[in-house]
Amino acid sequence: MNKNYFFNLFKGEDEFLIASIFEDISLCIDIDYPVYGTTFLPPQIASKLCEFCSSIGLQTKSFSLTQSSEKKLIVFTPKDFDISTLDSPVTYFKIDASNKFKTLQHKDFLGSIMSLGLKREGLGDILVKDNIGYCVALTDIYNIIFNSLEGINTIPIKIKELSSSEIPEPQFKEFTDTVPSFRLDSIIASIGNFSRNVSVNLIESGDVLVNYSIEKSKSKTVEIGSVITIRKKGKFILEQNLGENKKGKFKILIKQYI
Repeated sequence: MNKNYFFNLFKGEDEFLIASIFEDISLCIDIDYPVYGTTFLPPQIASKLCEFCSSIGLQTKSFSLTQSSEKKLIVFTPKDFDISTLDSPVTYFKIDASNKFKTLQHKDFLGSIMSLGLKREGLGDILVKDNIGYCVALTDIYNIIFNSLEGINTIPIKIKELSSSEIPEPQFKEFTDTVPSFRLDSIIASIGNFSRNVSVNLIESGDVLVNYSIEKSKSKTVEIGSVITIRKKGKFILEQNLGENKKGKFKILIKQYI
């Protein structure tokens, strides 16, 4: 395994994190046995990492809050290892802060958990619905949360372990629009109801991500199924091309995370 090639795949990322991942992969190769990652990785790293492992004959198994969640913890295994026998390194759980007085947000749950002095990378995504925070964490991190977290913003809580099947999927708001092309600047203008100049400025300033990587080319063709993030605006999926109208424009279906 070429170390320089590996590091070049992740230019601009935290070098200590990439070095740690490289060591995990090297160990898996050396001992011919599964090695568990200890960090929930952001999507731009996780996707490249799984592709790289496949190219060198390793399997990977990912653990995340839901299939569509961003942060993933990865286990590396030899090619012929039965990944169905792997023990889960994570615990799924909910933090129930139901009350009649205050609507809690994602930042409230995350802030209260981080106040325990935990490292963010040991915790996956958090999905908040009706004042309940659905979470996934490394099991030792979960144990600390279970034993130490007393409330969310002074609101009493109940913590309960769940199965992965009990975690609700994210909800979306759908809308349609027409675009002259699938160029990124056209798609951003449509999604955000921006002028073309505003969308170009957002792209060139690094405020637009396509599939979780910053994209500064306004003329990039956006593929159906792409996840598009606009800083301070939200996260969207270019869900479907609904066809071309008589004026030569394309009708598109957009799903916005809510």
